[in-house]
Amino acid sequence: MYKLLFLLISSICFSQKNEYFSDSKTVIKANQYKINITQNNKGKQPVVDFILYKKSANQWIQIQLGNFRKEESNLYVTTDEDLNNDGYNDIKISFAQAARGSNEIEKLLIFDPKQQKLIDITNSQEYPNLHYNPTRNCINSYMFSGSNTTLFFKLRNNKLENFAKVEFYNDSVYSYKIKNNEQILLKKKPYQSSDSAVFFSDFDPIKE
Repeated sequence: MYKLLFLLISSICFSQKNEYFSDSKTVIKANQYKINITQNNKGKQPVVDFILYKKSANQWIQIQLGNFRKEESNLYVTTDEDLNNDGYNDIKISFAQAARGSNEIEKLLIFDPKQQKLIDITNSQEYPNLHYNPTRNCINSYMFSGSNTTLFFKLRNNKLENFAKVEFYNDSVYSYKIKNNEQILLKKKPYQSSDSAVFFSDFDPIKE
């Protein structure tokens, strides 16, 4: 009995120190790729390790190893969203939380079919709530703060490049074009919305 209790306690402690994720149904291309992710929570900062596989002759062949440190202790993974509209799903891994959980900050890994590897988007953890925007064929970040801000990004090599922004606060909306890190005001106008968490799919013209 005591031995069984010890084994049970050991198992619980181990599961708290490590979290696991594995998927081959939605990652990149269904049943063609597989990813195994392990998060080790033993240190001051959790460490994520991942192994990417490709199927060849009904066998999984390892094609990439990667790792990074993060802030968020829980492991959440999204594998069913194509963020650059190239026909291959990309991967988002929980990194941190802000604004009492309203802003989900994730590490973005974009699959490059030519290199057959996941590209670490090095500044993705600086922008919360990243999603693909089909209207502009770009990536949006939705930020909750004193205002609601929608940021528009293009992928440049391994970074997100901000090219536009829409802010909504005090019943007014402001749209900007961003060039050489300078904000150029395009439009300012009164704006009413039934949703306090309104975000935008376009900045010129302004459109939810």
